[in-house]
Parts: sequence; C-alpha cells; structure tokens
Amino acid sequence: MEGRVSMVEGSQDRHWQALLDSAGEGIWGLDLDGNCTFVNQLATNIFGYESEEMLGNNMHALTHHHYADGREYPDEECPVYGVFRNKGALRQITESMFRKDGSPFLAEISAQPVKVDGRIVGVVVTFRDVSDIRQQQEELQKAYELAERRTAELDAVIESIPHAIFIRTTDGKTRQNRRALEMSGHAFPSQLNTMDRALKGEASTKTIRRANTWIQSDAAPIVLKDKIIGAVAVNTDITQDRLQEDMLRKSEKLAAVGQLASAIAHEINNPLESLTNLLYLIRQTESLEDIQEYASIAQKELTRVSEITVQTLRFHRQQNNPQSVDLAELLRSIISLYSGRFLVRGIGVDWKLEVSPKVFCLEGEIRQVLNNLIRNAIDAMSGGGRLAVRLRPARDGAGRQGVRITIADSGEGISPEIMSHLFEPFYTTKDATGTGLGLWVSKGIVDKHDGTVAVRTRRAGAGPGGTVFSIWLPVENSGLRTLSGAEG
Repeated sequence: MEGRVSMVEGSQDRHWQALLDSAGEGIWGLDLDGNCTFVNQLATNIFGYESEEMLGNNMHALTHHHYADGREYPDEECPVYGVFRNKGALRQITESMFRKDGSPFLAEISAQPVKVDGRIVGVVVTFRDVSDIRQQQEELQKAYELAERRTAELDAVIESIPHAIFIRTTDGKTRQNRRALEMSGHAFPSQLNTMDRALKGEASTKTIRRANTWIQSDAAPIVLKDKIIGAVAVNTDITQDRLQEDMLRKSEKLAAVGQLASAIAHEINNPLESLTNLLYLIRQTESLEDIQEYASIAQKELTRVSEITVQTLRFHRQQNNPQSVDLAELLRSIISLYSGRFLVRGIGVDWKLEVSPKVFCLEGEIRQVLNNLIRNAIDAMSGGGRLAVRLRPARDGAGRQGVRITIADSGEGISPEIMSHLFEPFYTTKDATGTGLGLWVSKGIVDKHDGTVAVRTRRAGAGPGGTVFSIWLPVENSGLRTLSGAEG
C-alpha cells in the first residue's frame, strides 16, 4: 500500500513539473528563508543553472545579488522578499538579474504569496527576459528622438530660407514659413497654378506680377514610395532681378541705336556725296539734256535717302500692342539698311524668303532680334564672305504652326569657350566693341514670344568656318493675345 502511494505521489510530482515546464515564463518557488523549492526548465535555461544547483539554495544570492550599477543588493532591499514582509503581490517590475556566468540581463518580475490557512508559507515568482524588448524600446525611443530632432532642424531650415515655402498635403493641409506669410499671408497666391500642378505630379515654374512685385514660383510633387503625398512650392521675389534685366535691355537698345546710327550715317553719306557731285555737274553744264540726266540720277539718290529714313523710323517705332507681321517684309527692310556695308565688306547676300504666314508678335522687338543677328554676321566677316538668309513655314516638335528664320555667315566661327556662355549677359566675341548683351536680350525676346533659338558653329581652320542661327516663332501666341486684348 505504501509503495502504491509513493508511485502516485511520484506521478503527481512529474505531472506538476511537466506543467511548470510547459509555461511560457520562468518560474521558481521560495520558502520563508528565500530558498528555491521548485523551478521550471525555462528558468534554468535563462539562468544557465541545472535545477539541482538551484533547488534548496538562496535565489537572491544566486541570481539577484547586485544592482545594475555593480553595487551589492542586500536581501532586505529585494522586492521579491518584500512579498513576505508586505503580504502583498509584486506586479511586473523590471530588475537586473544575473546568470550563472555572471552576465546580467533585464527581467520583468511578478511575485505572488502562497498562503495555507491564511498564512504565507512561500512565494511563487514568474519572470521573463526583456533585455531584447528593452533594447528595442530604447532604440525606438532614440529613433523617435532623432526624428524629432531632424524635424526640428528641418523646420529651422525652412524658416531660415529667405524664400516663401509652401507645403501642401493631398488632404489639403498647407504649411508655410515666415517669409511666405510676409509675401502672401496664409493663402497661396491665386494667380499661380504651380501647386495644383505639382499635386497632380507635374513640376512647373511660373512668374506673375502683383502690383509692383514680380513673383517666381517653382513647384514639384513630394513623392514617397512612388506615391504623391503632397507638393512643395518655392516662391521668390524677383523684382530686383527684373529691374536689373530691364536696365540691361535698355543698355543694349542704346548700344544698338549707336551701331545703327553709324550704319545709317554710312548709308546716307553715299547718296549725299552723289548729290553734291551731281549738283556741281549741273552748275557746270549748259546742256539741258545733261541737266535732266543729272537731275534724274539725283532724284534716285534722294529716293534712296528717303527709303533709308523710312526703314529707320520703322526700326525705332515703339509698339505697345503686338500685331500680325510679315517677316519677309521685315527681313527685306533690315537687309536694305546694310546694303552699303555689304558692298564695302565684300559680303555677298543669298536670301530665300518663302511665302509664310504672318506672325503675331511685337514687331519692334523681333526687328531688334533680326537686326542683331544680321549685324553680328556682318561683324564676323570682316574680310568678306557670304550671308545666307532663309524664311520658311515650319512646325515645332508639338506640331504648332510657325515660321523658321535662318541666318548664316561664313566667318571664323565661335570658340567652344564662348559657345558654352553664348546666351549669358556680358559674354561677347567682339572684345571692346561689344556689350555682351545682344544675344542675351535676343533670346529673352524669343522666349517671350514662346519661340526657340538654336545655333551651330564651326571654327575656321583646315576647312571653312561659319555660324548658323535658327529662330522658330509661332504664328499664334495666346500670351501676347492676352497682353494686347485683341482677337485676330
């Protein structure tokens, strides 16, 4: 009978131990002296002890003997032993514990008193190793703090930028920096559509004028993992830049006036000299037939002076409103101004002006561009050469109807150093005789007319040199239509 009872008790013990070992946390029991009365397998695995090394021994001395900073941990300060003193449970405190090899780890500990007939006879302790969890929490905290710091730094950068910054999310929330509030208040300028285009995935630039201020807006979508999450726009007050550009353009116009005056003086001087000679001959002859012949020649010379004067007036006629212009007639009038210079320089002119549609433009500005290119071509051929001028109907890459003007010379060509800065202000191939503003202003005018300008060049050397400028202008221009307030 006693053997059978022993077998039953042994079976119960194994069953009890199996239950402990199946738990997902480390478990051990303490008697009133703090010695281990039972322990499960997970606890032995965590501590690195065999169960025999723990059973009957003081658990505080084995596993909880020092603080995390290395100071000794007295028994009376141990919170697990406090369960005996306080007669209350201990819930999920975090303490440093030690393995058999002396290495520490963080444990989350709970302890529950064991009572028999209302009297505490022991304590059951459960724990788990939370070192990895704590490390993850600390890393998350560091990442959060880093993100906050980076956000604060980004905020400081955005606030320090001397341009208006607008940031808008897809849900309509908008943020702006201090400069944006100064320039536009809380609302993005209604005349600009750059922000709306950016939210649709399109980067864009637009310049507007409000009162006496010019604002340039550059906007782009904010993309995260191939998804548009918002848009950012940078608005810049470019009023001073515009004023400086206007001053430079006026300077170039004044220079062009001086150069044109020289050409006109040369063109008018020739027929005037002829008139002087013809008048002398008329005074010296008594033949009516000779007088009539000399008078006829003089009339032709005066007609030539009249033509030059008319072309000069056309060149300087200021037009506030754009209109439809016959570019063939415009080119003929410009070329006629330089006919004397062509003769003196030994420059042959080869022109082919095909029938082309009229172009809606500011005639004075386009005349300035073409005059500048033709004058440059003449200057490039100081020793004579050939000037080719072409005009023909042409469409651009988008299929828009327009005209193409080509002006080519057989001069020395443009150096690579100058080519890379050709349309920038103050770069010139004429040394002291050029302002370096002509091509910059010309390109600005072509851009204003929604056209394009291209250039090809070849340096003279083993073979002939030369430069070709090609300008394309659209027949219609909605921007200029708006400016003129006209239709057709």
